[in-house]
Amino acid sequence: MNFRIAIPTIARSKTIKKKTIGYLQRTNIDLSKVDLFFSDPSEIEEYKKELKDVPISNYIPTDQRHIRLQRNFIAKYYPEGQFLLGIDDDISSVQMRVTEKKTQELTDLNEFIEQAFEISQSHKFDIWGVNAVLNPYFMRTDISFNLRYIVGCFYGWRNTYQAKNILSTEKGIDGMLYGKEDFEKSIQYYLADGGVTRFNYVAPKTKYYSEDGGIQTYRTIQNEQHGVDYLVKHYPLFCRENKNKKSKWPEVVLKDQRKKVKRK
Repeated sequence: MNFRIAIPTIARSKTIKKKTIGYLQRTNIDLSKVDLFFSDPSEIEEYKKELKDVPISNYIPTDQRHIRLQRNFIAKYYPEGQFLLGIDDDISSVQMRVTEKKTQELTDLNEFIEQAFEISQSHKFDIWGVNAVLNPYFMRTDISFNLRYIVGCFYGWRNTYQAKNILSTEKGIDGMLYGKEDFEKSIQYYLADGGVTRFNYVAPKTKYYSEDGGIQTYRTIQNEQHGVDYLVKHYPLFCRENKNKKSKWPEVVLKDQRKKVKRK
């Protein structure tokens, strides 16, 4: 299958080499498929020096600092119909549940990606994702097709210029674009396609909210709260604020709350 790998990155030249690129190399992914997208084009030379021994040739400047703008740029960069894997620049590995106490690294990532696209396309769903939480006790063993959170650090999609693939650029009262862009994308694809594909037994190994660089360079609790408020306001039947969260960061829970029409 002809898919490209899109990696948005900022201020993580050493991290991406050690983590994301290192993992892709371990799993024998063809690195000529990789396209790096830069919020800050002045960093390109630094990355090229750090990755000089890595066969990546596409270093693409975007001048789009916020991840929402990055996602929209990436969507418009590729032709319609192109299969894409989106992966963050700080992914240590992708893990698969083995037992309720154990996970193991996916060693044939290419095979998983191709199967994920095939399964998702067979249901006519253009986006697929994985579990957001790497905890085998809570990871299920199935593939779901209802409304689920498609975490933005590792997911696949068939590119389109339709509205479902373009994120809102509305700004909050602080003048910043809203956070939680992957939650909005999950809802948009669900509404447009009637479902999303999620492999609940697979999850990325990463450090949410704590890895230096990336969106941590501008992410704030206030901005994330604005993102939650935006989602609840615009998609009230499909999400609610998570009041039971353990972290300090504002979170939402996705659920289709529309009343089911009883069939006669």
